[in-house]
Amino acid sequence: MMPITDFLSCTRVFDEFESLSPAQRQHAKTYATGLVAASNKTVAGIAREVLPAGDKRALNKFLTEYDWDEQQFNHERLEELQKHGETRWSKDGYIILDDTITEKAGDEVPGVGHFYDHAEGDTVWGQDLIYAFYADDKTAYPLTFRLYEKQDEDDQNHDTKYDLAREIVTELEDEVGVPADTYLFDSWFAHDSALVEHIESYGNDWIGPLRSNRQVTYAGEEISVEALAERIDTVERNVEDETYHIWTKKLPVSQLGDVKLVIAEKETDEDEENPVKYLATNKIDAPTEHVIRSYGMRWRIETFFEDSKQDLGLGDCEMQTDEGASRHWHLLMAAYSLVRLDPDSRALGTVRSKASSLRANLEHSLKEAVYNLLSWVRDNDDRGVDDLMQEIDHLFVHSTADANVQS
Repeated sequence: MMPITDFLSCTRVFDEFESLSPAQRQHAKTYATGLVAASNKTVAGIAREVLPAGDKRALNKFLTEYDWDEQQFNHERLEELQKHGETRWSKDGYIILDDTITEKAGDEVPGVGHFYDHAEGDTVWGQDLIYAFYADDKTAYPLTFRLYEKQDEDDQNHDTKYDLAREIVTELEDEVGVPADTYLFDSWFAHDSALVEHIESYGNDWIGPLRSNRQVTYAGEEISVEALAERIDTVERNVEDETYHIWTKKLPVSQLGDVKLVIAEKETDEDEENPVKYLATNKIDAPTEHVIRSYGMRWRIETFFEDSKQDLGLGDCEMQTDEGASRHWHLLMAAYSLVRLDPDSRALGTVRSKASSLRANLEHSLKEAVYNLLSWVRDNDDRGVDDLMQEIDHLFVHSTADANVQS
């Protein structure tokens, strides 16, 4: 596991980012370290727990007033990840599109509104973030995001979630150049034929589930996919050490045209939610096991959401400006990515595991740091407090910038 001292070493990659001035790089290191190590992930909490001087004002100005391009910063982050074997992307990887709701108490933060949160099974007051996420067998990390803002129904010019998802695809294909050729998404995004067509326009594949009432044409009749599942005979197959009852066929699906339809019911406990999956894909000739195994990768983004909310302050953003909030989320993605640079960190979540493991990683790091400190004190009982402070000084990030000077 990565100790916090190794994380601090990883933040040195910011020194190569042209989007930041030298003073801004120091602030970025401070903030990213605070998102990982501080118990309070707000600006005030990070300033109090990471900076010995507790300079909240300078850190707040870095997020809200300083002149730096967070999109360029994000692209530089992704470029840095390609320099390391454990985080380098490949054609065989996957791009996952999904959104997450973060609950809020007030009404001053950007994009706040009433959203239905599937994780809570209820409507909540919060923000809705749409993410693109990269995953393969060895690594996983966020690529980019968009904040979805609800508008009045009479406003015909605002961006829908589908519009933002297509905008993300354009950025990844035209600007970032992610080589992964398969997109994964949930049934919400699978409903948008324009998104599917946009992905295909770049020569890419996609896999997504259908809602049970989605209409398909079978034997000359248009019926729901759920009704179709009651008519067909399945075949038992073993996929990823799980037993499935599977049926597959190329069929016309409403709004999607001819696709490969996979009906797969996992042999599991009766009380498991949604044991039957209706998967559609444009990978007509792909083996059925490959389609099921590939879609299992979508859980990697769920792990990211859970880890980031519990351990990296995804829901703790207190910024009341669009720019400040955007920079908080970009620095969070950077902090998450730096943790992934540790070769052992690929254990942070598996294809099918929804359990948060970043918390265990950070707790281990803290225990290791305390153990090392106590060991040093034991082995150097003849040295004074000044020597001790010099020994642990590298655990902290010091801001060398003048807090009152805008960079």
